Amino acid sequence: MYKRQWIAAGLLAGIAGAAVWACGPDFPSQLLDHRETTLKATPRNSFAFEAADLLPATDKIPGDASEEAPKADDAAAMAKSLGLTPEQWTQLQSLNQLQSGAEVYAKSTGLPEDLRLYAAGAADFEIAQGACEGEGAASEAAPAEHCLVSTGPAMDHAVASFEKVLALLPEQAKLRAVWAAYMLGRIHAERARDQAGDAAAFKRESDAAAKAFQLARTRALDGGSDTLGLALSSFGEEARLHLYVDGKPCAWNEIAGPDNDCGLRLAPDDIKHAVTLYAAQAGHGSGSAVQSLSILAGNALRDDELAARLIDHPVSQRLLVIYALARTDDVLSEAPDGKSTTSKPNPSLVALVAAIEQRGLEHVEGADRLAALAYRAGRYDLAAKLVDKAPGPLSSWVRAKLALQKGDLAAATAAYAEAVKAFPKANDPKASIDPDNTHLLVGEQGVLALARGEYVEAMGRLYDAAVAVGGSGNEFYPADETSGIGFGNDVTYLAERVLTIEELKSFIDARVPASPPPAPARPGSSAPGYYPGSAPFGDNLRWVLARRLMRAGRYDEAQDYFPASGDPRFGKDDLRAKAREFAQELHDAEHAWTDIGKAEARYKAAAIQRELGMELFGYEQGPDYNDMGGGFQGGSGHSADDLKQSLVTDGERQRYADTAPKPDRRFHYRYLAADRAAGAADLLPPRSQAFAAVLCKASGWMLDGPPDYGDNGDGTPPVVPERLLKAKALYDRYVKQGAYVPWAEHFGESCPEPDFASARVMQRHLYVVKARRAVRHNVPLLTGGLVLVIGLVSFTVVRRRRRTAKTA
Repeated sequence: MYKRQWIAAGLLAGIAGAAVWACGPDFPSQLLDHRETTLKATPRNSFAFEAADLLPATDKIPGDASEEAPKADDAAAMAKSLGLTPEQWTQLQSLNQLQSGAEVYAKSTGLPEDLRLYAAGAADFEIAQGACEGEGAASEAAPAEHCLVSTGPAMDHAVASFEKVLALLPEQAKLRAVWAAYMLGRIHAERARDQAGDAAAFKRESDAAAKAFQLARTRALDGGSDTLGLALSSFGEEARLHLYVDGKPCAWNEIAGPDNDCGLRLAPDDIKHAVTLYAAQAGHGSGSAVQSLSILAGNALRDDELAARLIDHPVSQRLLVIYALARTDDVLSEAPDGKSTTSKPNPSLVALVAAIEQRGLEHVEGADRLAALAYRAGRYDLAAKLVDKAPGPLSSWVRAKLALQKGDLAAATAAYAEAVKAFPKANDPKASIDPDNTHLLVGEQGVLALARGEYVEAMGRLYDAAVAVGGSGNEFYPADETSGIGFGNDVTYLAERVLTIEELKSFIDARVPASPPPAPARPGSSAPGYYPGSAPFGDNLRWVLARRLMRAGRYDEAQDYFPASGDPRFGKDDLRAKAREFAQELHDAEHAWTDIGKAEARYKAAAIQRELGMELFGYEQGPDYNDMGGGFQGGSGHSADDLKQSLVTDGERQRYADTAPKPDRRFHYRYLAADRAAGAADLLPPRSQAFAAVLCKASGWMLDGPPDYGDNGDGTPPVVPERLLKAKALYDRYVKQGAYVPWAEHFGESCPEPDFASARVMQRHLYVVKARRAVRHNVPLLTGGLVLVIGLVSFTVVRRRRRTAKTA
């Protein structure tokens, strides 16, 4: 019955482990997971970075409004958001109930003229909207975005008012010139849409709309108020004038959707105009423009012929290249027989590269980006021709990839160094490499160094990348990626499993100083709080070394690398003090005068190893996973099978084997603590309470906690977990050797502290009992011995007296 309970517990633990694993956190990909893939991957910037650089801004048009919209009942905030005084805003609010623009204008005396005229135009515009929707939709605070009635008396009055605003002298129209021009552009754009079937009328109105949108930008640059970012929006509104097919505008879902052909029927010249405008908008910091460019590029690359007709335009050509690099799959997989899967280069990439090459490399825009695209399409010869046309970090990075393609690690190393040397300065407007890529490039240097067996250099490169990322050293969800990069995880792997302790210690001493503990926050202070895990990456790496030194028995050396006492970033325990206490208990376990004293010290050391095992001895990665708080198995580090890949040296495999955890099981320190407690029981009287309690505690340490790797949850057949087998062995030892105790029924679950004082009393009593027993069983021998001793003494005394008498 007892055995069946243990087996059932093991199976339940396995199921629980599977559930926890299924709900685990996100883990970034490590550069060392697939090293050949890492080093052969195409260098590419994020699409957002590249799109913002297609047409860098040369002026200072206000960007997207990023502040949260003020509440309507907050007069001061509303006034500020509209560029008005609170008094002006209050007066405008009082005009809301008026029935026409003429009334608004007549009742707004005292306001600036441009504001009066714009308010009148906005009122008439709202009336025109009401005719369409049944209610007003536009206001002074937000020009309409919905249904428009492009003709009619009210709209004509609105147009007249907006035009009067623009007719004022520039100094008289600073408050609302930008707004008026933007609204005129919207009205003409809607009229163009309503008359799209008439080519002449459409062109007349679209030209008028474009002119108005351009005027909005001009007035903004001249100092006109633009608190809503209308000048920036005008780029997109103007671009939409070029997205018509057969007299109807193509909706974005019709351009992006694979089942719609509206986007494919757009005229190439119209696409070029739209791309130029969206590129200018993106260059001024518009995120929506980046999305628009992405849709247009994705649409063009659906049709090789359409893409080829765009590459004669420098901005469109570069857009297609950067989109293909950032968001197009390298290969397409096919399974013609339903069983096997074959792969071939993505034909759209191949066609795009061929079309640009056919046009002539002297007309290439962004040769370094095209070199990267040629490399990605497998055109290594073309990539080699292009890397010298635009020197810089991206070209050098591609050159490194080409060297790796040939297996020339030395040339690749030189090219990587050249790329790093050419890193742009911070905030460089002409930077050719995404800031996130600087981390990746340095990280790849580390992977290459590791492939050459230069372990300390690899550590340095990956550490630089991790520190640059900040936080845990891992980059989660960078732009245009579905997962991050585990630079910090790679560093930890090298620190725990590849570098020797001396190499790691020297590296940390030279490059990883401890940061000062944060000062405690004063009561009532708004200073940020600190919590376990919030320390800089370097401090955590020092902690990794401290635990590694503890595992190696180098307790004194470990002290300097543990967190300073009272550092809240590492929890509430004083780890340095606990490490010293553990070392002292081990010393006493060897040098105490009595066996009970040695047993007590062994048990105390075991208890520390169990209670603070993760903090003092745990591996940051497998098998303990302190990086996940011990809550998950996996997510970082490597297994022996991982090291069977290419670009792994025999030296690394040997170092990995030399640093294997003993035992290589989850929460390995619990096994060590249980063994140490069992060693304490070896020195205790088996019938003592302390003997039973020590074994009970050790058994409980094994019963407690989540399952290990082989405890089901990994698809293997049901087995009794190793930790439960160990717990049962401890219980079986107690049953065989120990005395009955009242709490034995719940052995391992409810255990009292060992009573070592009573064990000492029992030990002394056992010594006395053994002595009496020895006397009782050996009386004749002892009597004979006593007689012999007395005889010898008597003989010696008599002989000495005789000699004395003769001398006298």
